[in-house]
Amino acid sequence: MRQLVLDSLKWVALGKLVGQSVRWLTTIFTLRFLFPEDYAVIALASFFTSLLWSFSKSGIAAALIREKEVDERLLGEFFTLTIIAHFLLFALLQISAPYLAGFYDDQRLEAVVRVTSVTFIIALVGFIPGTLLNREMRFKKLSVVDATAESVSALSTVTLAWAGFGYWSIIAGILILETIKQFGYLIKNTVWVFPKRFTAKTKSIFEFSWKAALQATIGYAIFNVDIAIAGLYLSTMELGYYQFAVMLAMMPAAKVLPLLRQVAYPVYSKIQEDPVGIERYFLKSQRLSALLFVPVFFGLAGVANTLIPALFGDKWVPAALTLSVYCLSMPIKSLEQLFGPVLKSLNKMNVIIGNTAIFGVVLVPSFLIGAQYGGVGLALSWLLTFFFCFVINAYRSCNAINISFKSCLSAIVMPHIIGLLMLVICFTLGYCLTNVVSVWIILVVQVSIGALVYVGLTWMISKKDLQELLHLFKKKS
Repeated sequence: MRQLVLDSLKWVALGKLVGQSVRWLTTIFTLRFLFPEDYAVIALASFFTSLLWSFSKSGIAAALIREKEVDERLLGEFFTLTIIAHFLLFALLQISAPYLAGFYDDQRLEAVVRVTSVTFIIALVGFIPGTLLNREMRFKKLSVVDATAESVSALSTVTLAWAGFGYWSIIAGILILETIKQFGYLIKNTVWVFPKRFTAKTKSIFEFSWKAALQATIGYAIFNVDIAIAGLYLSTMELGYYQFAVMLAMMPAAKVLPLLRQVAYPVYSKIQEDPVGIERYFLKSQRLSALLFVPVFFGLAGVANTLIPALFGDKWVPAALTLSVYCLSMPIKSLEQLFGPVLKSLNKMNVIIGNTAIFGVVLVPSFLIGAQYGGVGLALSWLLTFFFCFVINAYRSCNAINISFKSCLSAIVMPHIIGLLMLVICFTLGYCLTNVVSVWIILVVQVSIGALVYVGLTWMISKKDLQELLHLFKKKS
């Protein structure tokens, strides 16, 4: 199983590396061509579209991946469910588009929501073949398709932005991405599935699918409702700055976390009757993820004032403080998402639903308060309330999977302490060198010294953990 995990991570990581390298590079240029107002409408449209996508991917797809045995009949029933769900979601967005535009007083939103909803229809082409590739852990084929789609989509987006198409360049990129992915999945795994009527045999499967889909949808709404609330209280420009900060902060997590979840869920599903193996893999994922996430996000927080003008231009500088504060909550937010795959594989849906409810009760009111103080207020809401919820939910989750809560916390504490020291040093360097040398020189100094501090202190205090992480990357390469 260990070699299977390493091989899976290798191919998923390779695909993400190729596709996201192009994506990150083109995003830098795209942001130079677009303005905060463009990202405001994209933020709102993406919230509602992605909200419904979470219903499909975390419900139907998760149920199919979890099944131990799948035959032609079962695939047909899953395809029937997919068709019904996707057409209903498409219709829901089409009907609600004008009302959303009126609610947010932005008529651009209607057209953008209508166009992006087409992705639900496009996805029917390769939804089942792609899910089967994931279920069977054939990540080499998935990675080839994903890397190609990401690269073509990113290049198309920046080209259209350069040509003056504004926010429509991002919409076009989304449609291109989904089209290439779905047809690519079908080509790489040509499985001809025909719709079949439901039978009583699949009742329990659909019950799991419905619970998983509902939890994922509610969870997505809770964890992203800050954008919907920001649209009500912030000006279009302020919302654009906040979306920019969120997007930049989420870029590392949005690329790495799907990689970990994509591999983790099938693995946990295969060893769901091996509690010792589950504990070992889970604690290792927490420990190594903390080592990886903390320096990235705390480092980004420490260099935000330098990074933004250097890479994206002075027009995005007002988002720097929001980015710094938002990044402080990102390591914990990333680690929390690693509970989902193991709980779902063990069918602990009630625990997941309870955790989601706790987040909802605490986060939503905090966003309503934070939005009164702009983007920085929303970022502070994330930082202060998410940590509180994480501790409670981590305790509940550890009890559910019979893992020591103390062991879970001890795996992630030291990277955060070292990361905070690194952040202070990076921020101090930026403050002292401002107006003395160019922003590029400051950025190089901050990154170099910050990396040296983090790696050096980790080597002195947690040498074994750092060696384990380096060994993992060596195996993957």
